[in-house]
Amino acid sequence: MTNETNETSTPDDEDFDYGCKCAMTLLNEPTEDCLNDLIDELDEDGMIATEVVYGLLATILMSMNSEEEDEEEH
Repeated sequence: MTNETNETSTPDDEDFDYGCKCAMTLLNEPTEDCLNDLIDELDEDGMIATEVVYGLLATILMSMNSEEEDEEEH
């Protein structure tokens, strides 16, 4: 299922963006139900793409860093 297009977006970028989106969903609603829904969605194929995990981690780390900066300013 490969589509050869001239777009700059690659499947890796799409996976990374999807991981970021999932992380933002979880950060906005940090509940166990939300986490379980995301795990079910991500693990649909029995495997999570590495880029999705990178997106999740990058978003969570950026969120943690911005929270620490906010605390230092007060």
